[in-house]
Amino acid sequence: MRALSFWLRPRVFRLAVVGLLLLAATGSSIFRNTVLGTGPNPTAPGFAEKHIAAMHEALVAIHKGKVDAATLAQISGAGADLAAIHRGKVDAAALSRIETMDATGGAVIETSFEGDVGNEIANYLSHPENDTPSRPPEPVRVADSTAPIVTPADTRTYVGQKACETCHQQETANWAHTIHAAAFTFNPRGSTETKGCEACHGPGSAHVANPSDFTTIISFSHKSLTPVPQQNAQCMTCHQGGARIFWHGSIHENNNLACSDCHNPMSNFAAHGLTARESINETCFSCHKVQRAQFNMRSHMPLPEGKITCVDCHSPHGSTTDPLLKASSVNDVCYGCHADKRGPFLFEHAPVRENCLNCHNPHGSNFESLLTAPRPMLCQSCHAQAGHPAQLLTRGNLASGPMPDPRLLATSCQTCHVNIHGSNDPSGSRFER
Repeated sequence: MRALSFWLRPRVFRLAVVGLLLLAATGSSIFRNTVLGTGPNPTAPGFAEKHIAAMHEALVAIHKGKVDAATLAQISGAGADLAAIHRGKVDAAALSRIETMDATGGAVIETSFEGDVGNEIANYLSHPENDTPSRPPEPVRVADSTAPIVTPADTRTYVGQKACETCHQQETANWAHTIHAAAFTFNPRGSTETKGCEACHGPGSAHVANPSDFTTIISFSHKSLTPVPQQNAQCMTCHQGGARIFWHGSIHENNNLACSDCHNPMSNFAAHGLTARESINETCFSCHKVQRAQFNMRSHMPLPEGKITCVDCHSPHGSTTDPLLKASSVNDVCYGCHADKRGPFLFEHAPVRENCLNCHNPHGSNFESLLTAPRPMLCQSCHAQAGHPAQLLTRGNLASGPMPDPRLLATSCQTCHVNIHGSNDPSGSRFER
């Protein structure tokens, strides 16, 4: 009775029922697989073809969303040449496994089957003629398509500049007039520069063997398969330090800008710097369109006239200041030319001492002297206290109006407050002297 009462307890009874159901389901599966032969049978006719098709669908599902549409169409097509699709995108070991699988007529991927049946399926597909196959090979791992693999340098050899000139005759003619050609040819500073073309592009043996595979050589443009950081690293091999000391972490590097976006090491387009355009300014304007428009305004810095360039104020390779200035502040940059505004003054004008950009636009403006607003409106943006600075001025107060106002004649507020940047006169507290 005690045993019966134990089994009649609710919790024990539920566990017993669940156990019996599991045993029944397991027995039914074994009966179907062994007696009726309805389970997966690696020796059944047509078994290999069905599972190859299923695994081919799984292969398409694995690659979907990770490769482009053209590659996915190649994989999903009948008789896809997987070795040709993956060549140049996976390492040598993975490519060897893919070629082996193509030769056996199937692709080995991770199976969702469990137990011995799954192992038998994978082994049968890998070695259909072997009754006692070894453990199936590891699944193919496709490399990231956004970062093409370049053949390591230790597996390539230098072929010499003459081999490059055989095909790249136009590039050789353009390069011969650059400072790079003069340095590499007549005054090499090390064993690397004596390599000529391969000093920058890397050993060329793999590229000569297969010119259509652009992952075996380092090329310099955003259209190339070489990642931008690797392109820049080649340039930094020689151009490290100096003006490039702040390049790492600069806004240009963070925006994935390549050296070849601003420089063309293969041609002489400009007087110096091997810039990608005819001048430094044109090179900068290829990205900075707003500044190009500002320099075409009525009042502008003498950059279009050729008296200054962008790099007179900015350091394109990096700086400790946010707008890539060549000095520690905006004012220090301006004082490089406008030394008379530096001071110190007996009477300082606070907005002038704070930042020149409070009143001026450094690139250009449609108002006089590159002001951000016309006078006296610019002055009244700060001087709005009681008295004459706060009075409303209209068209009638112009010189030709019925009520001319001296603040709208000549230089407006500066007709009286002439030393607006600061005064050293004992009576110049209002910048009148």
